[in-house]
Amino acid sequence: MTKVQLTLTDQEAALLAGYGNQLGYNLPKVAKFIIRKAAEKILNQGIVPVYKMSEEIERKGLKALAEHKSGKTIKVTDAKKFFEEL
Repeated sequence: MTKVQLTLTDQEAALLAGYGNQLGYNLPKVAKFIIRKAAEKILNQGIVPVYKMSEEIERKGLKALAEHKSGKTIKVTDAKKFFEEL
């Protein structure tokens, strides 16, 4: 979870507080509500950030996928036991 600190003008705070009073929300809850609605709108538009992985990580991932497809991996059902036996 990320915390955000905002500095609002008196007018901005009054507008948001007035809007919040209509919904029964305090100022922080109104700010969260507006941010959630904006995030929801962005997600509904299908705009999702894409992060490019490094060439090294991509190479390792492709190698791991090839090993998995060739049957070189094992299924781990008990992680604690697995790591104790390493």
